[in-house]
Amino acid sequence: MNKENKQKKKNVALVFGITKDYTFALANTLIGLKKHNKKFWDDIIVYHDGVPEYEKEAINKIVKVKFVDLSESEHFQKISKFNTETIKKYSVATFYRYECFNLLNKYCKVIWNDVDILIQGDISGLLEYGEHSGIAFSMALPTFSMGSSLKRFVGEFRMFKPLWNVGVMILSDKLDKYQEIYEWCIKATMEYEDILLWPDLAVLNMALQEFDLEPENIDLEKYVCLPLDKKAKDALIVHAYGDRKFWNNFEYIRAYPEWIENAIEWSKNVYERMNKETPLVSCVMSCYERYDYLIESINSILAQSYPNFEIIMVLEKSKKQAQIEKVLKGIGDKRIKIINNTEKLGFAASLNVGIDAASGKYIARMDDDDIAAPCRLSMQVKFMEEHNMVGVVGSNMWVFGKNEGPLFTFEKHEFIKAKTLIGTPFMHPTVMMRKSMLDECNLRYDPDYFTEDYELWSRAVYLFETANMPEFLVFYRSHDAQATSGLTSGNELKIHSSHKKIMQNQLEKYLKLDLTDNEIETIQTRKYCMFTVTDVDGAFWVREQAINKILKANKQYNIYDAKALEDVLNYGLPEKEKKERGILGRENQSKAKTKVKKILKPIINPIYGRLVAKMETMMMRHDEELRLELQRQIDEINKKGKI
Repeated sequence: MNKENKQKKKNVALVFGITKDYTFALANTLIGLKKHNKKFWDDIIVYHDGVPEYEKEAINKIVKVKFVDLSESEHFQKISKFNTETIKKYSVATFYRYECFNLLNKYCKVIWNDVDILIQGDISGLLEYGEHSGIAFSMALPTFSMGSSLKRFVGEFRMFKPLWNVGVMILSDKLDKYQEIYEWCIKATMEYEDILLWPDLAVLNMALQEFDLEPENIDLEKYVCLPLDKKAKDALIVHAYGDRKFWNNFEYIRAYPEWIENAIEWSKNVYERMNKETPLVSCVMSCYERYDYLIESINSILAQSYPNFEIIMVLEKSKKQAQIEKVLKGIGDKRIKIINNTEKLGFAASLNVGIDAASGKYIARMDDDDIAAPCRLSMQVKFMEEHNMVGVVGSNMWVFGKNEGPLFTFEKHEFIKAKTLIGTPFMHPTVMMRKSMLDECNLRYDPDYFTEDYELWSRAVYLFETANMPEFLVFYRSHDAQATSGLTSGNELKIHSSHKKIMQNQLEKYLKLDLTDNEIETIQTRKYCMFTVTDVDGAFWVREQAINKILKANKQYNIYDAKALEDVLNYGLPEKEKKERGILGRENQSKAKTKVKKILKPIINPIYGRLVAKMETMMMRHDEELRLELQRQIDEINKKGKI
């Protein structure tokens, strides 16, 4: 390159690539960049596929950016055509980093970063890389070789060479043949499309061999640190590789409050400029006297990647009503709308007040102690916009706090409808409802039922389509202050009675069945009761009779999908949860029960019901270690003469 062209170049370009759905992630990155860095770049360039103008405007309020739309690019149209499987999984933006080679015609140094990152400090030290070889990547873990990025062995490449990561990539014009490398990457992406496992990673690692390049190694601990690494808190850039991101992973959300702070700032900023034709979501909440976790819950909504929402907060009449109102007003976001009840209405009636006051196309439920994943509203709105016959959509839910673990849901309507016959099919804090369908069908919560959500679903599933999404979109806080926190709660009897009444209503209305209390208890899915009686065989016999009556009645009235109903009645659990718990098929359950009773015969009575239930679960999972531990507990009880 001649000296004249070199002098015309700018020094440094920071480069990012996104699809139009991920502007929020770019914004978070740029907020962190501005917060922690003095300007060390000439330009920030963002490659994209059609970011809306109002979002561009909001981004430029953070820091000046040059947006380059590649949706009409000949190269990337070809890539999209050839790499349909890859594009579906990763999006075409994964290949935008190739443009960094092309940019060396205009800049002396080009620095690429993915946007699934959190910038925590001054990253100007990245300028030190690429000064010798002209190219710098970060080295992957020793357990990964170049061959791990491809679906099959390709002999013309050295498959066992160490793998280089490309989440951060630094190029300088000291690199020879950079224009040729750019053209080669485009061509190779189409030529090898059927074997690319990690597509951009694979192509760029192949390019290193094709052009005999040895990158400088970017410091992982400083610039590419994994979120759960011990040194991540001190890293300048934390990078969330893989499927777990700051916007969908509970550990990351709790560990990195700065990401949430940045997200709240962006949400408020873009809301002022956004296209108000975008569907409005009304997040309806009700709060009585407990507000220990309210701010964290509210912030999880304010940090949503989908900013067009209002929070309808209904405050029950209480001694703390004014205090809670003051806390909410102190947040200073005009999207929070407060309604003060002048008398104590109860939870169900308060939710109805919120729904009636809502302006949104969609109603999102949220409790005052739970946490919404930042991607929740965007994912549910997208789903509802694509499925206009669906009136309610929920999701899986992750429990944290006093108890920990996943809660799974049935995804398809026919299974949801069948599940409603024996238990609630939705995790209440996860649901989004279509306001027009609620109004047209005159659907509101019934205050006469203690399980107001289950009662609502017991009407809704017969009126329109419903669904659950497989993602964990809400994180449910388990603690002692909850109204339905367990068997020790004073509300337990009311809750369980309400649950059974809702079951009875459906059985009578749709299947013309009048089951006994014993039959209803054996098929309800709210709590496990089968081993709380002495005659376990008798309980299972009653259960079998109840199931057979329901299946026979459904053949006559054809209310439920036959396969879905049989599957739900036999297990009451979605497929994922059956796998999680290791539940056996119906044909093997009697064998498991026989083994359990043989081991526990001396103590099969209500006193030891919980221990027996543990043993049954163990048998279902074939867990030898747990079996030995439970047998030890039984032997200990026998020694003490308590049998």
